[in-house]
Formats: sequence, C-alpha cells, structure tokens
Amino acid sequence: MFGGGEHIREHIARAARSGPDSIGDEVISGISAASTKRVEARNSRVEEHPAPSLVSVIIPTLHRPILLMRALASVFCQTWRELEVIVVVDGPDPETTAILQTVDDPRLRVIVNAQSLTAAGARNVGMDHARGGWIAFLDDDDEWLPEKLAKQLAYAADRSPALITCLNRVMTSNDSFVRPQLIYDNILPIDEYLFDRRSPFAGRGFIQTSSYLLPRALCRDLRFRTDNPHDDWDFLLRLSKQNAVRVETVPEILVKLYVEGARPSLSKSGTWLSSLEWAERIRPLLTARAYSGFCLGVVGPRAAKERARHARTILLYRAFRHGSPRLWRVAAFLGLWLTPQGVFGRMRRTMCNGPAG
Repeated sequence: MFGGGEHIREHIARAARSGPDSIGDEVISGISAASTKRVEARNSRVEEHPAPSLVSVIIPTLHRPILLMRALASVFCQTWRELEVIVVVDGPDPETTAILQTVDDPRLRVIVNAQSLTAAGARNVGMDHARGGWIAFLDDDDEWLPEKLAKQLAYAADRSPALITCLNRVMTSNDSFVRPQLIYDNILPIDEYLFDRRSPFAGRGFIQTSSYLLPRALCRDLRFRTDNPHDDWDFLLRLSKQNAVRVETVPEILVKLYVEGARPSLSKSGTWLSSLEWAERIRPLLTARAYSGFCLGVVGPRAAKERARHARTILLYRAFRHGSPRLWRVAAFLGLWLTPQGVFGRMRRTMCNGPAG
C-alpha cells in the first residue's frame, strides 16, 4: 500500500508522468496489501483554530478514479509537506472509494456525499471540513508541479492577504499553451479582465480554480454557489468585488490543466440560456464592458454551438441595452452566425491560443 516515504512518492510520481492510461497499472503494482481508510461523515467538526501553516487541499471527484490518482500523486509529491488532502466523493462511487482505501497516507481524508452536490457543492463540503490556515483547490483531472504550494506561499509571504494564483499549462489532445496570457494587475476590474478584451489580439484573462490558494480567513463566509454553470467565476467575482480581496499571480507555470471535451465532468456545462440568466443575476457586480463582453464572447459561442438562432437578437439587445460592446466583439459575434461552425471554430482557436509558449 502507499506510504509516506520517499520511495513511495517516487513511485506515485512515475505513475503520474506515465499518463492517465497507465496510472491504474502503476498504482496497483505499488500496492502490497489493502489498507482500511476511514471515510469521514459530513457532520464531523472542524477545528476552531486552524493550523496557520497547514494547507487544506480540496479535490472534488466522481467516477474518475484513475485521473484522481494522478491528481493525488501531484499533491503528495509537493515540496511543501504541511498539508492535508480532502477528497470529496460527490455521491455513491464504490470504485473511487475502493482505490482511495489503498492510499496509506495520514494526510488523506475522504468524505463521501450521500448524493451529488455538484463540484461547487463538493468544494463547499471540503471547506467546511478544512483544518488548515490555507485553502487550495484541485480538480481531479488536473495536476500540480512539485513546487506549486511552496512557491505560492513564498510569494504570499511578502504581500497582504490575497488569493494567490499562478500560470497554467493547458494540455489538449494535440497541443499545449500557457494561460493566462496577461497577468491580472488589480487595477482593471476583474470582470473586465475576464470578459473584455480591447482587441481580438489582446492577451486573454484567465484564472482557474486548480490554481487557487488563499487564506482560510478570506473565505470563511464565502461559498461556491451551486445554482449556476459558472460557479468558479461567481466565487471569484464576489471575492474580488464584494470582499475587496486582491488577486496575486506567481509568474511561473505551476499547474497542468487537461482539456478533453468528450470527458465527463463534475462541473456543470450549462446552456446558453443558463449562462445568460447567471449574467443577469450577477449584473450588479459587472461593468458595462464586462457584461457585453460576457454576452457576446461567452454566451454567444454557446448559443451558436446549440444552434439557438433566436439567441442572436436577444444577446445583441442585452449587450447594447445593459452593456457597452466593443466594435470588434460585435463583428466577431455576427461572424459566429455567418461563418460555418468548423471554419469559425478554427479561426477562433488560432486567435485565442497563439503559440504554445
């Protein structure tokens, strides 16, 4: 079974580097016997005085045990050793629970939800059970580089309390590229950073949950909302614009994000209409530029993909009525409907991704 020694960490790291298809064999080959891992009840109490240097790593998961083991391997290989890993299995999942019982590391805690609460709800459960002074999130299909936590904590040491992020290498089936292209400077409103670009060639804003590290005190009363398809952006906007928390970015690649469209996910993808409804609810927090950029740049492509042609008029009306759209954004939006989907998709990816970096 997996223990905490250096030999075991090297074994897990080798499994992670081998890729998701071979992780299962590597993991099983390292098990000498089955251990019985305690699965916690959701109502267990949280320590009132969290350990200041302890990082609580929260990983929501469901029906992806092999990918989860890759994510876990990257956490247990962190050079920062003061951590606990809270895996929240979001519903009945015997296969995942069984493979977690083979991990013999006292830093691992497993919580099984009686029913699915979505990725957002599972993160909330993890936060409610966290004992550390710091909170970090990792999606079960992503992985961290070994110095991710150590470098983020060192970066945070010289700054006022903030959400600490980093650069990410986005991995697709045939390419990779670095995000964000433009690091957030805390001058521009964060919603404009995410949703508004001055030109189609300007750098893209990007902040993803697997890069988050923040003091527990900053999110003590803030939780992920489960009623919308953009819980990560929703959390970030409320943290920044309502709670006035700064976002600081370590200018190094410390996270690998894996993007594979056909793979099932805990996060809700939603429809164009659910995205628009979320924008309406959150509109008091959005600038006019950000609102129109979201309508035309985020909701628009979803509507086009769903072939919801009636959405064209609705989105243009909302963008002009409540927002302040840029000319290039309007032209790009119209191009969605006038250009064949495959051609426009390739053009959009070329403009968005650029060189791998």
